[in-house]
Amino acid sequence: MKYLLDTNIVIAIRNKNPKVLAELQKHRIEDIAISSIVYFELIFGAYNSQRVQDNLADLHRLPFTILPFGEKDAYEAGLIRSDLKTKGTPIGAYDTLIAGQAISQGLILITHNIKEFNRVANLAYENWL
Repeated sequence: MKYLLDTNIVIAIRNKNPKVLAELQKHRIEDIAISSIVYFELIFGAYNSQRVQDNLADLHRLPFTILPFGEKDAYEAGLIRSDLKTKGTPIGAYDTLIAGQAISQGLILITHNIKEFNRVANLAYENWL
């Protein structure tokens, strides 16, 4: 596994964004995962949409591994939150968890949310949008 997709990238895939789809074709599906935190955000979004069943069906068709959030991920997220709080530059709680998991697992986070994630030390990230 090499890449961890953020929620906004999965939504871009669902919306058939040509830039993201072109980037996806450069990589093996086995090298791409989504966090269980991202999965949570997507489930929440589906149930709060006008097209609940369609969005859930699209979600279940995603070919990516869902990585469970574990103890090492939580530890790294705690370090991130503490560091950003000390600097006075916190990011959202879910983004903190996602960043912690990416760092803990040695993955490159694929996101369009650069303004948040560029504050996180030692986080490798790319923007495919």
